[in-house]
Amino acid sequence: MTSPAVFCLTMAGIGSARRADWIRRWAAEVDTAAARMVATFEAVYGFPPGANEVRLAGVGDRVAADRYRDDPLAAPWMADFYAVVAEVSLPDVGNGYFIHSAASALGLRDECGYAFLPHADDPRGLVIGSTGAGVLFVADWGGAVHRSVAASMDADFEPVADSVEHFLHRLRQVVHEFVDSGTVQDL
Repeated sequence: MTSPAVFCLTMAGIGSARRADWIRRWAAEVDTAAARMVATFEAVYGFPPGANEVRLAGVGDRVAADRYRDDPLAAPWMADFYAVVAEVSLPDVGNGYFIHSAASALGLRDECGYAFLPHADDPRGLVIGSTGAGVLFVADWGGAVHRSVAASMDADFEPVADSVEHFLHRLRQVVHEFVDSGTVQDL
């Protein structure tokens, strides 16, 4: 695997078409790893798995991705992600990891407003995902991803990745580590 620093440097400044190709490869790799886990999950853990999958974007999802892109605080990388991947559901990887759909991110913004990131260079962002314990992941408009320290939009947030692509890289590592060894890692 490529180190996060090298990975982010190689992804910086690439065009949307190349970024979409990378996102498709990321999605296929994570989905394949999740399928490997699901195949043996019940035998290993004693209960059936949930739906662990990367769902690719359909027409309606791409419309929502365009609406997401129009938000002034939307990270462009995240908008490109949503144009390819509708959502990610990994309830059985560790305590569960989810990347919410663009429509869900916008719905939460409409219902609750932007997340406040008091220690970030960009003090507001959109909720893009969560864990099974309700901890939130927020992308600021510059693309950095932050994690809430509690299961609330009112909680403090700490940085977890300096870019959306770094966040996706880390999530892929977490999935592989869990599938390969059963080790639960924080993201």
